[in-house]
Amino acid sequence: MGLWLHVGFLTRSRSAFAGQILQGVVIMTRQLSDLDYLIELSEGHLPAFIETLEPHDRHELRNYVESVMVRRDAGLDKLFESTSLVMKFIPNVILHSITCRYIDPPLAARIANKLTVRQAIGVTAGLPIEYIGETAAYLHNRHAVEILEGLKPELIAAVFEYLMSNYPLRGLDILEFASERTLRMASSMIDSHLFDESVLSHRRREVLNKLARL
Repeated sequence: MGLWLHVGFLTRSRSAFAGQILQGVVIMTRQLSDLDYLIELSEGHLPAFIETLEPHDRHELRNYVESVMVRRDAGLDKLFESTSLVMKFIPNVILHSITCRYIDPPLAARIANKLTVRQAIGVTAGLPIEYIGETAAYLHNRHAVEILEGLKPELIAAVFEYLMSNYPLRGLDILEFASERTLRMASSMIDSHLFDESVLSHRRREVLNKLARL
C-alpha cells in the first residue's frame, strides 16, 4: 500500500518536476569557480552577458541561483528518502515493471541518489538503455559512475553511447570519477574537437585531457 501511495504521488506530481535542473550538477562544492559553477549547470551555452560580469556580480548571481535551488528543493529530500526506503522491500522484478511507467527519469534520479550503490544497481540492471541514460543525466556525478560501473560491460558502453549522443557535457561530468577501464571504453565515443570552448569548465577540460592521454 505504501509503495502505491508513493507512486501515486509521484505520478500526479511528475509534471511539476519535469523541468528539474540536472541533479548531478546541482550539488557543487564551493571550490568550483563561479564561472565554472554556472557553466556546469547547463547542457548548453551560458548567456553571453554572464562572462562580461564583474567577479563580484558573478558571485552574487551564483549565490542567487543556489538560494533559488535550495528553496525549490525544500522538503523534497524527505519525500525521495522515504520512497527509497519503501523500494528496499520491493523485489527488483516488480520495480523494473513500474519504474519506467510511473516515474520519470528526473524523479528516478532523485530516488536513486538516496539508494546505496548496490541497491541502485539491482534496479538499474533491468531497465531500458534510454531510461538509464536519461536518469544518469540527473544523478550526482560520482553516484552515477559507481552505479554504471556495476553493470555489465556491454550495458555500460551502451549507456555511455547514449549519454555522449544526447548529453555530452553530462557525460564528461560523470567521467571525471570513472575508472581507467571506463575512460578507455568511452574515449572512442568522444571527439574533443566537437566541444565548444565556451561550455568547457576547468574540470571538463581535465577529463578531455585525460581521455586524450589514453
